[in-house]
Amino acid sequence: MRRMFWLMIVLALLSLPSLASAQDIIGPQVYPPGINPLTGLPVPNPEILNRRPMGVKVSNSPAIVRPQYGLNSADIVWEHLLEGGVTRFTAFFLSEDVPRVGPIRSARLVDIPLAHIYGSFLAYSGMSTGTLDSMRADPVMISRLIDNRSCPPMCRIPREGVAFEHTLFGETAGMYVQAQQVGRNTTPDLVSGMAFSELPPSGGVSLNALNVIYRNAETGWEYDPFSGRWLRSQNGEEHFDALSGSRISAANVAIVEANHIEQPFTYDGYWGNGNFAYAADLIGSGRLYLLRDGQYFTGQWRRSGPFAPLTFVDANGVPLPFKPGNTFFNLVPRWVDGYQLEFFLSNAPNGNITVNNANLRTGPGQAYRNPTVAQAGASFPVIGRNNVGDWVQVLLPDDSTLWVSTSIISLNGFDALTLPISRPSNER
Repeated sequence: MRRMFWLMIVLALLSLPSLASAQDIIGPQVYPPGINPLTGLPVPNPEILNRRPMGVKVSNSPAIVRPQYGLNSADIVWEHLLEGGVTRFTAFFLSEDVPRVGPIRSARLVDIPLAHIYGSFLAYSGMSTGTLDSMRADPVMISRLIDNRSCPPMCRIPREGVAFEHTLFGETAGMYVQAQQVGRNTTPDLVSGMAFSELPPSGGVSLNALNVIYRNAETGWEYDPFSGRWLRSQNGEEHFDALSGSRISAANVAIVEANHIEQPFTYDGYWGNGNFAYAADLIGSGRLYLLRDGQYFTGQWRRSGPFAPLTFVDANGVPLPFKPGNTFFNLVPRWVDGYQLEFFLSNAPNGNITVNNANLRTGPGQAYRNPTVAQAGASFPVIGRNNVGDWVQVLLPDDSTLWVSTSIISLNGFDALTLPISRPSNER
């Protein structure tokens, strides 16, 4: 089905306006009055920008928590890895309040740099002792926390067959009231870092869809050329928002690769039941893929310090503009085998196997298992590569992917190094 989209997408791309120039871009340092720095869009009431964004922890596992409430109303959503290889969301609301968001779950260490980046509050339900100690050690986090001490604004809504921990929901307007009542720091910080343009930058590559594969979760994004938005799937199923009743979608999707630092064992239960936690290092720089307007763009995220903005640039260090609208960030770990991407390119080159009984492997190297073989002359779309470019990722007829050494596949003159990198920066 994904491959049938390519003609529609190519036609949609041909109708795009001219590419963005510096004059078309707003941000990333300053924004016109009344423009939301998280979306690049005007807000009906500019006074709403004179407050901190509200960050809310939202569960994404197990499957019974889906569909969640409120994700389509968030300006920015970060999806991050949890222990066990599944994911959780931190959703940031500024331009509008929602009557229900959730289920609300516990905080993680990754929420510290995210709250710094957006100058946000953090609404949550519990956290491990280790995470709480880290929050207390941070110079600002204790003044930003919104817990479930009262109903409203956070209330339990039981549902048959759903565990207690997945029944907490909140309403963001009441969270702001609670922040004032309990003496949280309500003076907003200056938020910056994202550039926006209605026009796409140059250098994009046409893309039908992208899969982000974590250890035990798979996020899918499929481009809809009619709405100009990316439609989300979770583990192969369409993902909906229970509040809006519509499929979760985004104007932009950004894949951010960063170091994930495992925390040392302190004592049993300090980091929760699994005795495992990691901190995401969002200082420095790292690989970035930006998806907008049916294309992907390669770039880099940058951040100079713990209270500096998170910025996004292209290969030449020029600000990479997001499309005005909401953004979903997929945060992926730089670990060996920490994740894999699948780029369903609109115009993928074909590769031809050159030997009989060629091993197709689950990763780019002889150490990965080979669930099947291919014979000489077999042809496959080639959609990605490893960092070095000596292994390529091929698309099978069932839309699954495997890997082939470039020593046994002919790309018919196509340069493998122009393919997107589908594996972590750290490889075996």
